[in-house]
Amino acid sequence: MQYRADIDGLRAVAVLLIVFFHVRLSNVPGGFIGVDVFFVISGFLITKLILRGVAQDSFSFKDFYWRRLRRLGPALFVTIAITLLAGWFILPPTLYQSTAQAALATIFSVSNILFWLQTGYFDVAAAYKPLLHTWSLSVEEQFYLIWPASLLLGAKYLTRSGLLIAITAASLLSLGLSQMLLTENASASFFLTPFRVFAFGSGAILALTGWEARNVVMANIASLSGLLIIFYVAGTLQESAPFPGLNGAIPVLGAALMIYAGPSAVMNRAIALAPIRYIGQISYSVYLLHWPLVVYHIFLFGQAQTTLQVLGLIVVILVAGALMYHSVEMYFRRKREGKFNIGYPALGWTSLAAATVISAVSWQIYAERGYPARYAPEIGALFTALNSAVEERAEATGEFNCNATTNSQDVYFDVFADCLPKGSDPLVVVLGDSHAADIYMGLHAAYPGQSIVQLTGNGCNLAQPSNQKVFCAPYFALWQAWMTENAARIGTVIYSQSGGSLVARGTGGIERPNMAQIIRLAETLEQFQIPNVPFIFWGPRPRLQPNIDIAIAGSADLSALRTYYAEADFSTDVALDRQLAGYFSDLQVKYISSIDVLCAPHCPTLTNDNQLFVVDYGHWTPAGAVQAVQQIVAGAPALQNVFAR
Repeated sequence: MQYRADIDGLRAVAVLLIVFFHVRLSNVPGGFIGVDVFFVISGFLITKLILRGVAQDSFSFKDFYWRRLRRLGPALFVTIAITLLAGWFILPPTLYQSTAQAALATIFSVSNILFWLQTGYFDVAAAYKPLLHTWSLSVEEQFYLIWPASLLLGAKYLTRSGLLIAITAASLLSLGLSQMLLTENASASFFLTPFRVFAFGSGAILALTGWEARNVVMANIASLSGLLIIFYVAGTLQESAPFPGLNGAIPVLGAALMIYAGPSAVMNRAIALAPIRYIGQISYSVYLLHWPLVVYHIFLFGQAQTTLQVLGLIVVILVAGALMYHSVEMYFRRKREGKFNIGYPALGWTSLAAATVISAVSWQIYAERGYPARYAPEIGALFTALNSAVEERAEATGEFNCNATTNSQDVYFDVFADCLPKGSDPLVVVLGDSHAADIYMGLHAAYPGQSIVQLTGNGCNLAQPSNQKVFCAPYFALWQAWMTENAARIGTVIYSQSGGSLVARGTGGIERPNMAQIIRLAETLEQFQIPNVPFIFWGPRPRLQPNIDIAIAGSADLSALRTYYAEADFSTDVALDRQLAGYFSDLQVKYISSIDVLCAPHCPTLTNDNQLFVVDYGHWTPAGAVQAVQQIVAGAPALQNVFAR
């Protein structure tokens, strides 16, 4: 089937938005909507292909899936292989192991489900997942799995109008469920295929109806409006905005308008110019390679910052995509004398061999926990210690019972009473998010004679309104009620949270203290204060960038790791610390800085006895927590008075 030239142009627009977004061009904060444009195009083209086969009584499931394999398989296999090979030299064991797991999921077209299941408070940042972008390929492949049979059944048992109603109803149901799920499980709405059907369905409706603008004026209005909608959303939608849902429907509408406009519309002709159309033709290879290149660039050189760095990375991505398009994609798709260079039997065996080898290698990497033996014994031992520390921290903070998490939510209220200390009053209450849970862990170990109450939950800080913290709201209510009922027993309240929710990203991606959040936090903390009971705000700790596992991989020995962050820029964290200290100095909350104590002379990676201090960017190991709380208590008279008892 021949593509319309403007469809290739629209694919070019989609892939460029995605690339620009991922190299962090500040003027396209919503460039991720390029994926939704791709979904609309896929729905249109695949539905058109199937309906044409049905009309000509020539549709074959076998031919359909062979064509999908030829189109998608070879370049995908090469991308996974290159990513795993480069990962051996670049990725630390924890991330190499998770990348191998993602490779396995991608081979079986379920990486979207894997990334959905992995979504959580301690999920690895996207910038450290070189195969994260394959989630959209899995969504497409799942669509290809169900759509041909669904469409053929619909065509057999429904009239054309009935089929249109069915597709429209399925699309509206998908959109409605996607919007509803944003408040309860936004990651499911983002990653899972049922909640993306509305994008495919929009393209399918255009293919089914054959709707296309019939006059020049309508075509040009639709074309210009569609492109403006796409660009407007890409330029204004923030990464933190709820998505997809109704926000996702807007770029879908833009893409549908451009397809509806037809190839003769002025803007469609513009994006069908040869250079743009060429980018559309290579867009699949560009998409496959762009994210591993961005991730590995971050590992090796950091985030592209200057105009020259950004443009250079974009050029590298486009050139790499072009090379793979001509050397891999076209090698398998090219015909000579009416026959493919690689026939279907050879394609099948080659694909099976590639999938088998990649699966076997990926499983081995996963089973070996990312091969820490790649490193010098001293560094390899740190990776082993890191894995142990993660498990020990989960146990010590009550990840599965006494700390409110997705792991403990089914039992938390049942075991709450058992989590309370059995010692004598007065009680010390530790309140806040996972960083407060670290403080509880450290205090509980360092001062075993003190009765400490843990009121903590992952992500449950008090800087945001409870209606924005759906998961945390019932825990906030329980904690506040318990503190009110037991006010006479409480001697001190310690609150702490991550600094991440107290900063805002401004122009150029620069983070600054968010005064609106700070003011809201102060107002909320008043609700948890008890008359005549000291209330201490234990300040946010520094956020290490990159995470500790990357620092370990980049250090030759313990000495190098100890000073790894000596030259790091913590100006945002320091500015927040100073802002909080100044703001709370006039309130009935005693602010105690973590940064002043912990980061002198530089932020810690190892304890005094060479144990790891943190497990990621800032959550403490059990050993790190003990040392941290002892240091901060020793430097704060308000805390000394509490723990000297």
